[in-house]
Amino acid sequence: MNAEDRCPCQSGNIYLNCCSPYHKGLPAPTAEKLMRSRYSAYALRNVQYLVDTTHSSTRKDHPYEAIEKWAEQTTWKRLEIVRTEKGTLEDSSGIVEFKATYNDGSSSDEILHESSHFLKENARWYYVDGKHSRIAIPRHRIGRNDPCTCGSGKKFKKCCG
Repeated sequence: MNAEDRCPCQSGNIYLNCCSPYHKGLPAPTAEKLMRSRYSAYALRNVQYLVDTTHSSTRKDHPYEAIEKWAEQTTWKRLEIVRTEKGTLEDSSGIVEFKATYNDGSSSDEILHESSHFLKENARWYYVDGKHSRIAIPRHRIGRNDPCTCGSGKKFKKCCG
């Protein structure tokens, strides 16, 4: 990335002032910051960071090769934080619900909608696991005022659009 490029996590900040310090070893201060930095790591194919920030109790479920393969075949397009529950500086656990739009080489984009569980140990946050669903976005053009394809009942422009 160039020095002035916006961060893939879509915080609006420059990457060097956003997720880059975490990718270089600084502990993320909150569960949401870790989640955003993991999204950026997927977008940038920083597989080692993803492995290192996965909790030791579930790391065996996320082998390096599988993460690498998915990262290489996937183009990440958009991140939306839906909600956070705990996960602050004072907490030892937290949940971050998000929607991430991506394309894995198939004909249409998809949305990964996940509630991720995080734990903090020794002043570091780790991804533990998540409950997720995948929603295919139809190839036909969705109008901004059409119902969202994720089934939320909201208009597309107010949800996944």
